[in-house]
Amino acid sequence: MGEYSFILAIAGVLAAGAMSPGPSFMIVAQNSLSQSRSHGVMTALGTGLGVAFFALLASFGVTAILNAAPTLFVIFKVIGGLYLLYLAYKIWSGSSQPLEAGNSSQGKTGGYWKAFVTGLVTQTSNPKTALVIAGIFSAFVPETPPPFTAIYVALVAFVIDFSWYAIVAFVLSGERSRSVYGKSKKAFDRTASVFLGLVGIKLMTDF
Repeated sequence: MGEYSFILAIAGVLAAGAMSPGPSFMIVAQNSLSQSRSHGVMTALGTGLGVAFFALLASFGVTAILNAAPTLFVIFKVIGGLYLLYLAYKIWSGSSQPLEAGNSSQGKTGGYWKAFVTGLVTQTSNPKTALVIAGIFSAFVPETPPPFTAIYVALVAFVIDFSWYAIVAFVLSGERSRSVYGKSKKAFDRTASVFLGLVGIKLMTDF
């Protein structure tokens, strides 16, 4: 197993990245607080698969295409930015609704699917993340990697990201957290909305 020791370094970097506040954290927190623990966990599942997807792209050199094709990279950035602006609008527009209204879809499969897709698309909306993971690969993966490296790294990336955001979902969906959120829902939602909007604008304008 010594030949796979480099994965520990990759895991450490990925863990630090997952714990850094960003759009994924905001959307997991918002879904956990405004809907339910299950919705938060489903959102975390989406973000985890998004990171695993980027890891696979990096391992197969696909992200090099984004570096070599500036126009394509810009297109992806604009699409990702617009999606974050759309999320910001949806959260802002629902900020005045009482907390109970957010639970109406709690038992519906469609609500869980929507939470999953939101997490997945939010995580994959920034193509820069793919380039960062590609940089991690180039820094830590040997020139001749051992067998199944791509699969192992993708699994590690998924486990780290999903585990962290699942913890976030469990903590924030507790009664005390939801009680605090219920008293300041409008302020929290609008803060999350502004944050996502600013990230989306930065994504589209930072070339």
